[in-house]
Amino acid sequence: MKRLHEGLDYTLYKIYAFGGGLVYVAYVLAATLIFDALSLPGPQTSLVLLGPLMLWFAGILLFWWWVFLFKGNKELEELAQAPEKGLPGIKSLKSWNTLHQAMAISGGNAEEFIRNAKKANRPILVWYGFMNLLPVWIFAPIALGSLGIMRLDLGIWLGGVFVWIVLMLVVTYVLLGWGSRTAEEAYLAPLGLAVSQVPGLKPDVIALIGGGQILIPDGPAIVEGMRHGRLVHIETIDRHSLTVLQAKLPEFAVQSEDGKLVPDKGAPETVVGALKSLRKAKRWRGIEVNAGSEGIGIQRESKGTNMWLYDLWLAEYLMDKISTG
Repeated sequence: MKRLHEGLDYTLYKIYAFGGGLVYVAYVLAATLIFDALSLPGPQTSLVLLGPLMLWFAGILLFWWWVFLFKGNKELEELAQAPEKGLPGIKSLKSWNTLHQAMAISGGNAEEFIRNAKKANRPILVWYGFMNLLPVWIFAPIALGSLGIMRLDLGIWLGGVFVWIVLMLVVTYVLLGWGSRTAEEAYLAPLGLAVSQVPGLKPDVIALIGGGQILIPDGPAIVEGMRHGRLVHIETIDRHSLTVLQAKLPEFAVQSEDGKLVPDKGAPETVVGALKSLRKAKRWRGIEVNAGSEGIGIQRESKGTNMWLYDLWLAEYLMDKISTG
């Protein structure tokens, strides 16, 4: 499946964006140095020099409108109709987004994933639409003035740009809150998970004395649910996380040696073979795996956020290899 920044359409877009920019620079040089466009009456000069720039920029804006409104949704629907067989493979580890998407389709709820993804996209559409108002405000008076339809007032024009910048800051702040709420729903629900406990807050006396953050999290955030018929329990607090899946497994342990997953001597051959397929990577630093008759648990200490998603994939990956082996 293609991604938003892959495929022939995106390649053509890059050619258009960068190549068009170079062509415009060449056009301006030719118009001014060879054809003496600067000697034309003021409005005509603006139209001759800025007209192609407006068309080029409009093409860029329209491409991203197409991406946000159609391309992303179409690709999600195509993936849901023809999902990858079995658990997500190693290729899904390419990025956090590809992993979340693959795990939502496999073992989650594909329809809910698509529905929530569209809902989470709404703040982006509003923000992008508001952002489009700036080039409209900049170019429209110039174009109308060049055609003699209206007279460009420089003071009003600059004042509008300033007002737009202030409003954009306000809109961005509001949309961040809206986006974070929809993103949480779009993130957890398609995986078959939900927040069952949020951490409380407690005063940090040392920080209070030093003038730092007064309140700090008190207790873990807990996420729970069901995937592939197994209970899932995830706890996170600060940089630490614990991911547990309920199952009956042989006893084994896995340690991370600077990002390389190394099984203990008693690990099943299927686990040893599965781990050989995983190359050394930053995503595996600071984790410890323990499995037994009650399930598999993965502990992690990591600076990254939401790194437990990789641990959830690793647990399901190892359990699948054990069951098929």
